Amino acid sequence: MTDTERKGLDVSCSELEILNPLRDVDVEDRDEETSIKKVDMDDKQSFLTELRHNTDTQFKVILSICVALANSMLGWIKGQIGPAFLDILYISNTDLERGSAFMTSYYTGRAVGSILGGSLYSRMNRYLILVVSMSINGVTLALIPWCAQYELMVTAHVIQGLCNGVMNVVLTAVAVSIWGASVRGRVYLNMYMAAICPTGLLAPMATFPFLSPSSNDVASPIATQNSSDNIVNTTNSFITEGNISKHNAILQSHIAQTEMPASNVYIAFSISAGLALLSTLPFVVIYFKTSKHDNKGRASEESNFIGNLSLSIKRLQLVNIGVFAMFYMSLNFTFSGYLTAFCVQQLRWTKTSGALLTSVLFLTMLFGRIVGAYLSHFFKPMKMLVLSSLLHAVALFGFAASGVVLSDTGIWISVCIIGTVLSLIWPSLLSWTNENLISVRGKMSAFLLLIGFVGALSSPLLFGYMMEEVSPIWFCFLNLGKAGVLIINVILMFVYLRLLRKSRTTAEQ
Repeated sequence: MTDTERKGLDVSCSELEILNPLRDVDVEDRDEETSIKKVDMDDKQSFLTELRHNTDTQFKVILSICVALANSMLGWIKGQIGPAFLDILYISNTDLERGSAFMTSYYTGRAVGSILGGSLYSRMNRYLILVVSMSINGVTLALIPWCAQYELMVTAHVIQGLCNGVMNVVLTAVAVSIWGASVRGRVYLNMYMAAICPTGLLAPMATFPFLSPSSNDVASPIATQNSSDNIVNTTNSFITEGNISKHNAILQSHIAQTEMPASNVYIAFSISAGLALLSTLPFVVIYFKTSKHDNKGRASEESNFIGNLSLSIKRLQLVNIGVFAMFYMSLNFTFSGYLTAFCVQQLRWTKTSGALLTSVLFLTMLFGRIVGAYLSHFFKPMKMLVLSSLLHAVALFGFAASGVVLSDTGIWISVCIIGTVLSLIWPSLLSWTNENLISVRGKMSAFLLLIGFVGALSSPLLFGYMMEEVSPIWFCFLNLGKAGVLIINVILMFVYLRLLRKSRTTAEQ
């Protein structure tokens, strides 16, 4: 063998030595994919077998259904807030600016309830917590339409928000613990989150048949008070002339003309209260019939920052994530909560049409969750955030333009796009944070939820003031401004991701 042939053989051997590890990796990847597919097929077959013969699996399935149904009540309540908001204002004899305190008090209650639920979860039986909070929530729902006093209405919304905050924390913790960190657990969590959307769609439809006539929707309670003042002045003139009997007749006539027709929204809230109490019954049974298959213990996991960047940069990005969560929650809740009021006051729609548009919003959000579950297989969280944030801003711009020119068609199209892309943002944020910044565990989840509700409870006062004192069109402008802040947050996240990847490349070299 010549020297040239030996050198060529040595080069070939060295190339094989370099390529063999890569080929081994490819073989391992293929084996892993084949193994995953085989496990998935075996899991589908074994699940039916377990469901038939394993009492532990049967209990988990029943508990999963109960938790999803209880969580759907939160979607029902959210879907009812917007359509019934104007009737609540008239019942309490207040205007939009002062009535915004109702939503603020509700979100304040939810923020405090989140803290309370987290502190009680490890100290009390979780099913007992659910029974108490869901029962109080149902009773409060039934009482809200009868709180004619402004202070009572604010108190009722605080109690309702407090109960909903406790329910949200405990239900989420139970949902995560049922199936654990498994394929079944991931599938169930998607179903658990999607359970909110159908009830959010049905709630406005069940509410608008009981709303007061739209011809009185835009009438201000202050106008009624001014009419009463004029009647009092008329009364004095009649008393001076001594025509007391004639004055009484005219007074009653004016009151009959100016008095607003009674709202039947209490029927809708009674339906909601009944559903809330019915969803409580399964947990009453579970609490008194403690199952030996129910493992209440939870492993405590710490959240640590990811990557080699400096701690100060990571903390700044954590603040950026918190700002993102604050503005997203604020936009999400206020958009659905004030949508009906905007349609009635700016576009002169009926409250029935506004409630129907709110139902369409929740329907498109359900569609968006389904689409997001499919797209997540092909796009990373960063791309999903960029895509959804840009589309959301464009849709809000179209919504604002349609509101200015009073285009009903543009409003409908814009709301459909907004609902679809809005539902993509939050799951993408959680995935991006978990993969690139910090592990999303209990403390991190509580941080995002709490700061999100801080944004949600601070917005109604601003929205109510601008819509009442300036113009209802400010509903569009304020939401568009929040969408701009979200885009800035996404840009900062993109820059952070580039720095993180660069640091990883440098560390590998």
